[in-house]
Amino acid sequence: MRVKKVKHLTDNNGSWTYRRRVPVKHQKTLGYKMWSEPCGDVSYAEAVVIATQWAARHDALIKQLDDPEAAKKVRLSTEAQSMMPKVDFLVAAHSAGELPDNFDPLEAAKAGIKAAEGNPLFDDQDRLTRYLAILATSFGNHISPPTSLDERDEFDMVKRKLERRVADLAGDPNTITAVAERYYKHNQIKVGVLTKYRGNIRKLTKSLGDIPISHVTPAMLRRFRDEQAETLKPSSLSSVFTPIRGLFSYALEEELITANPALSVQLQKDKRSVHERKWTPFPPKEMKRLLEAMDQFWGHPMRGLSNERRVAVHMVCRVMAHSAMRPVEVVRLEPEDVTDDWIKVREAKTPSSYRTIPLHPHIADFPAFVVSGGLQTFRNIKTDQVEPVRYQFRRLTRDLMDPSIKDKKKVLYSLRSTFSNAMRRAGAQPDVRRAILGHSEGGHLSHYDDGPEFFLKRRWVNATDPTVIYPDTDDYYDDGLADD
Repeated sequence: MRVKKVKHLTDNNGSWTYRRRVPVKHQKTLGYKMWSEPCGDVSYAEAVVIATQWAARHDALIKQLDDPEAAKKVRLSTEAQSMMPKVDFLVAAHSAGELPDNFDPLEAAKAGIKAAEGNPLFDDQDRLTRYLAILATSFGNHISPPTSLDERDEFDMVKRKLERRVADLAGDPNTITAVAERYYKHNQIKVGVLTKYRGNIRKLTKSLGDIPISHVTPAMLRRFRDEQAETLKPSSLSSVFTPIRGLFSYALEEELITANPALSVQLQKDKRSVHERKWTPFPPKEMKRLLEAMDQFWGHPMRGLSNERRVAVHMVCRVMAHSAMRPVEVVRLEPEDVTDDWIKVREAKTPSSYRTIPLHPHIADFPAFVVSGGLQTFRNIKTDQVEPVRYQFRRLTRDLMDPSIKDKKKVLYSLRSTFSNAMRRAGAQPDVRRAILGHSEGGHLSHYDDGPEFFLKRRWVNATDPTVIYPDTDDYYDDGLADD
């Protein structure tokens, strides 16, 4: 009786062998051209079962390797295994002092990099395998870096160059941006702050490239600092570096880097006095004129400004003028944060800024405005949600008002200190003003004191009018409570 031929099963002088050619495109990935496995001392029927199982397993492997990413990982593992004996030999020989006296690991690394890059038969995986081998043999723990400063600089430069080559080919997951996203999540960075942090990290990656975080050096960060310092004031430069310092501290804690390069970067101190840095409040007469200008220009349709945005900008400025809230605190309010009696600030600069502010009689229409979705016009802005308010306020004070307000230190944020000063003129004590501004009082007592009662805050908010001139009052006096 004729035996039916089974695919991949061959008779090898009475013993059965599974033989199958590896597809040509996967031969380099696996490191061999044939699968050749003896079935052992078994009957034909048992050999058929074994060959069928091996065929199914290899079919699955071939299908897996058809995915380029999967094939890339298998190829790297295959070549690393083939390269490992050579690497182990060189490391052992160097550690035992068996290499020639004139052997220089740095020169060997440079020659190896040049050979890998110049070989026309090598593809990316070939080069990656050799780069990894060079890193292990010329820059491993068995190598003592040069003591000469010039030679050490060259040693570090070649090593970083090699690490970048490996990262480009292997895809290091710990890039600046990737680690930054984990840093934001770990520290529970709030949405508004998150937008600023991401913007500042983008500035860094635009300068350095989105390289693995372990490749960033103090020299790179100092160069980035100097680039930014050409256009930024010291205070603004410090803000740019706030997320950068936090990022590298996080990376060090997570053992993604062995040293924090940001610690070696010194920032110029802002030598301006407090008076020079802070925004100037509007005196009562000017504040009265400003509120009238808001009604005049924003109270009806304007060319180039949608009605929805115009009404929202007008409302935000009115609320700031009668609550001392920060602009970002107003635009982030949700309907549940506002009632006919109070405004609850939940999205604040710091936890100490979470507070409840009595609703001023002059903005009694604000709750209905929020419930109707009036602030939604700012929600679709991906970058700085306050910028439209800031721009329109600047346009109003500098261009539309006649006479205009030219003082560059009188800005949107000045409305905050303006209302704080108005509360002081009305007679409100510092603790009441701090509670409304969202400032915490120093000392251990602050942990056990909730601050002034709501009825007391309501009394002084209701009594405060930023346009009223009180007798014997210096309109320009500012005690600095609302500086941030």
